[in-house]
This record gives sequence, C-alpha cells and structure tokens, in this order.
Amino acid sequence: MKERIVGSSIYTLFLLLIMGLLYTQIIRYPHYARLSRNNSIRIIPIEGLRGTIYDRNNMPIVTNRLSFDVMVIAQELRDRMKLVMTLSEVTGLTKKEIMKSLEKAYARPFVPVTVIEDVDKEKALILEEASYDIRGLLIDTKSKRDYLYGPAASHVCGYVSEISEAELDLLDDYGYRPKDLIGRSGLERSYDTYLKGVDGGIQVEVDNKGRQTRTLGMREPQSGKDLFTTIDIEMQKVCDALLGDRPGAIVVMECASGQVLALASHPSFDPNFFVRPQESSKRLSLIRDTAEKPLIDRAISGLYPPGSVFKIVVASAALETKKISEKTTFACTGSFTLGPARFDCWKEGGHGAQDIVNALMNSCNVFFYTTGKVLGIDALEAYTKQFGFGRKTGIDIPDEARGTVPGRAWKRLFKKDKWYEGETINFAIGQGYLTVTPLQVLDMVTAMANGGHIVRPHLVTRIDGTEVASTHARAIGLSRRTIDTVRAGLFAVINKEGTGKRARVEGIAVAGKTGTAQNPRGRTHAWFCGFAPFSNPKLSLVVFLEHGGKGGLEPAEIAKGIFTAANEKGYL
Repeated sequence: MKERIVGSSIYTLFLLLIMGLLYTQIIRYPHYARLSRNNSIRIIPIEGLRGTIYDRNNMPIVTNRLSFDVMVIAQELRDRMKLVMTLSEVTGLTKKEIMKSLEKAYARPFVPVTVIEDVDKEKALILEEASYDIRGLLIDTKSKRDYLYGPAASHVCGYVSEISEAELDLLDDYGYRPKDLIGRSGLERSYDTYLKGVDGGIQVEVDNKGRQTRTLGMREPQSGKDLFTTIDIEMQKVCDALLGDRPGAIVVMECASGQVLALASHPSFDPNFFVRPQESSKRLSLIRDTAEKPLIDRAISGLYPPGSVFKIVVASAALETKKISEKTTFACTGSFTLGPARFDCWKEGGHGAQDIVNALMNSCNVFFYTTGKVLGIDALEAYTKQFGFGRKTGIDIPDEARGTVPGRAWKRLFKKDKWYEGETINFAIGQGYLTVTPLQVLDMVTAMANGGHIVRPHLVTRIDGTEVASTHARAIGLSRRTIDTVRAGLFAVINKEGTGKRARVEGIAVAGKTGTAQNPRGRTHAWFCGFAPFSNPKLSLVVFLEHGGKGGLEPAEIAKGIFTAANEKGYL
C-alpha cells in the first residue's frame, strides 16, 4: 500500500512537469520568442570617480571631466556599412580606421565595446541621435582625469594610465579591473589606493531598438577620496615661470613644518597627454626622450655634485668638532698645495686672510680646502650623513634618490681602492664622488633656518576628512653657537657684498649660499639655497640649474623673484 502511494506521487509530479514544459514551450512560445527577439539584458557600468587633488587653499588642481566614447554591441549590429559611413562623416576618421576599430567589438560581440574614445560633445550629440536608427551603436559618458594647470606641478601630481595585464594579475585581489586607471608617478601613484573609485552599474532591459524598457537592478559607484595638499598653485606657477625653459629644479618649503609650497622640475610635461587618446604620439615622445628626460623629477631624483652650497656642512662640522673656531683664519693666495697637486680658488689672486664668516660670504675654496684637510675624511663623512645626505628625505612621492656619501669604506667597496687625502680636499668643496638631490640641499639649509633640525618634507595634509601629516623633525646635534656662526656667514653671503647679493629683497633679510659645481659633461651646474626672513625664518628654498653657470647669477636672481612673490602672498 505504501509503495503504491509513493509511486503515484512520483507519477503525478512527472506529469505536472511535462505539462509545464508543454505550456512553456508550445502554448507560450510566441510570447517568449518575441521577448527573445525584441528584448535583451544589458549592464551599464557607472564609473567610480577618481578623487580630486586640491592645493593648500582648497583650489582643485586635478579633477575629472566628462568625456564621450562611441561603443558598439556587435551582436545587435544590423547594418555595418551604415555605421561605418556615419562614424566616418561625424568623426572625420577614415573608413579603414573605423573598420579596424570595429574588430575589437566583433571579438566580444555580446558586450558594449569602445571603438572611438573621447569624441567632442557636439559629435557625441549627433551620434546619439543616429543611434536610434543604427542598432548596436551607443554613446557612453565617462570621466577623464583633468590636470587643470597642465605642466604646472606635473611632477607633484604625476599622471595615470590604464592598468596593464601584468599589473592586473598582481592587483586583481585589490579591486582593480581591466581598463582601470592606475597612478604612474607623483601623488597619483603614492596615493592611488585612496584616489581610486569603485565602479557600480545598472542592469537594464532594452527593446530591439536599444531603448531601455525597465531597470532590473543597480549598484551605486563609490568615488575615490580627495587629497588636500600643501602646494600653493599660485606659488607653483611663479616657480615654473622663473625656471622657464632651463633644465633644473626649485623647491619652496616652510622651515618649521616641512610643508612644500612649490616643487618645480624642468623640463616638465602635460599629464593630460596620458589621458587623451589623440595625444599618443606626444606620450611616446615623452617616454622615449632620453636626452631631456622630462618625466624625471629632478628635485627628488636628480643626483648632482653640490659644489659650494656644501660648505655649510663643512663649516658646521669643523666648528662643532672644534677643529676651527669663529676666530680661526686661513690665508687664501689663490691656490692650495697638497704634495705635487695644486687646488685653485675660484678667485684669481685669492681672498687674503679669511675667517669662517668671510669664507662663507666669499665662498673661498682655499679656506675650505684647508678646513677639510684639518677635519679629515671620517668626520667629514659622519657630518655629511648627519645632515641627511646619502638617504631619502621621506617625501611622500615615489622615486626619490639617496645620493652618494663617499668615505674610506665606500671607496674600498665600490672603487676597490684606498681613500686619498686629495679626495678629502675635493670633498670639502662639494666635488668628487659626493652626489645629492636638490631636496636634500633644501633640508640642509632648512636646518640652519630652524635651529638645527632636519624636517621631513611632505605634500599631503589630509585625505578627505582625515589628517594624515604631522611635522617630523630630527635634531642634527649642532650647538647654538655653531648654528649662529654659520648663519652669520649665510647672512653675509646676501647682505654684505657676498656671492649671493643678487638675491637681496628690499625690506626682507634673506640668508643663503651659492654654489657652482664642476661638471665633467659640460658647463657647470648652478645652485642657490636660502631662507627668509633671517631673524624669524618662515620659508626656505633651493634653486638648481643644470649647466646653469654660476650660482650667484641666475639662481640667486630666481630666488629673489620667489621670495618677492612669497612676501606679496603673505608668507614672509
């Protein structure tokens, strides 16, 4: 009896299943066939906007703009030649170019595929109207990164480009997808995970003309976080203008906090070239330019001999170790002799008797040759490192270089040779194996401005509503007496007919040091570093010109222009 009931139940269920299939496939066939022919499900992606980058005054410097892409769903396309003719007439592209672009759509026939990127708004409107008569044609709106000031602050902001397949394999677990933008340099790269938005989308049903009939579901996109930086875009433009077409770098920073107001590196580039499809030739030109290297940030990545600006370190080390005092004098006759070798001063005939203040004011090489010999390589190497040379400053953009601080062990390891006293003499005026970045030189002179502390330069203060930066300072261990003596020399450089007198600003006491560094590959490099006002320093800066000649000429004049602009803007 029990087996008969179970058997009847199973028989009844199978009968109902068969009847349901007959109803669906035969009786309701016309209805579902019509839906199949006329309707389809489509996913419309909604891009999560990348975060905006602001300057210190809440002025946007990098944002997003609306762009229009032409998309095609190959499976829905009925008249291919009509589409080609229309696109050619509206966009101005040749039929051959359009046919080649359409190949991408036929490789993925069931999804919308972009065939022409970033068309003008007027052209997009024309094509939008044409899409009612051409099935499979869509106009999609997307955001494009927009660098509002072009080359200004380009090395600070950096640029973005589409993620590569190799990168996608590494970053897939972090939410990256094909066609996503990824930061390549500057803040775009350092803070990419914060700036990056999260995409959303809408699932819709469309009829045979591509018109939406109903919405089936939606996932809201999430915008990336905004960055609030220390940069003053107006000061940045001043620095870029003063550099002009000359290769080099300028950095302006608050002495106490390490906030960078401007960071300029030339040659620069327009980051918009990396997001505009029509600028592909300019992109390739930038990437392949191995002569001028516009993508290299010379302020943090360029390595150069510091020349006479390095005399700040030598003076500090000699005073602190008591190898010399404020009253010590050395006679400069125009040259210094070490065995058979002769080392010349830049001034023919010499400077006469020089103490430390006058030696800094006149940038007397002979005084510092003698001081370097008295100090010795070990102390010189130690104090050079104490000032932060040979390691990164820690600024929050990538690709910062460390530089080289030579010494006995370094020479044995890298040159397979012993250290010679003549190399100490060269080291004492910032030549030889010593290489530094402009940012490291800025940290050095800032320590003289703020009472003996190396501050970490930084560019971002806030991510959305979260404060992220605080002042990080490290004492370099100099006595107040040493700092005051060196500062007196730096004041004399500008205000007492020293080598940097071209940097004088009416009504503002500027202190600083010039530098002219020998360069085996051509004209000398030119340096100026300084701070103002002298009694209560607010800003420090470094100006560096590749092959720029003498530091007391153009770099000093550029520094004057920057301090003048800073004073007008209320920073001094």
